[in-house]
Formats: sequence, structure tokens, C-alpha cells
Amino acid sequence: MDDDRPLPAGSDEVLYDFLKHLTSLCLFALGGVLALADKVQGKSARSLVIAVGVIALAAFCSFIATSIIVEARSSGKPPSSNLRFFRHASPLLLSVGLGMFLYLLARSRGG
Repeated sequence: MDDDRPLPAGSDEVLYDFLKHLTSLCLFALGGVLALADKVQGKSARSLVIAVGVIALAAFCSFIATSIIVEARSSGKPPSSNLRFFRHASPLLLSVGLGMFLYLLARSRGG
């Protein structure tokens, strides 16, 4: 797949909705992780902070990607080439952050 080709016409609306929902999902996941943070026992405080940071970074990436789309639509210009990076980085970071947290939670529970 060639990453330099532009997005098809009309796909920015779908991508905007996807990123908007992904931002919400990241924020809900962040709230859930923080609510369950006291369940992680042991010397995992540093790892827990890293997991929270990765999920927060995922939310930041999806929010930035959403704002790139809004900026492009309001200016009439094509979206920045950074959009593809943020679009792929956000779900990846969310998956990694949640995976880290679930690992820490399972390990502290003896699983």
C-alpha cells in the first residue's frame, strides 16, 4: 500500500468519526485503569504509570488526528501527512497500554 496517496473522497468524515470515538474510548479506558489502579499490588507502580502514560498518549494522538481533519476541512486544504501516523499510532498505543495494564493486574492477582 502506498502511504503517499491521498485518502479517497468522503473518507475524512468516516475517519473523523472513527477518531472521535477512539478518543472517547481512550479516555474511558484511562478512567477505568485509574479506577482499578489500586488493585495492582506489589512494586508495579512505575509500570502502572507507564501504562497510564501510554493510554494517555493514545488519547492525545487520536485527538491530534481529529484536529488535523478539522483544520483541513476548515481551510479547504488536504490533511497533513502526519494524519496517517496519528491514525495508526493511536489504536496501537491504546492496545499496548491496555495490554500492559491487564498484564500488571493479572500478575498482581497471581495469574
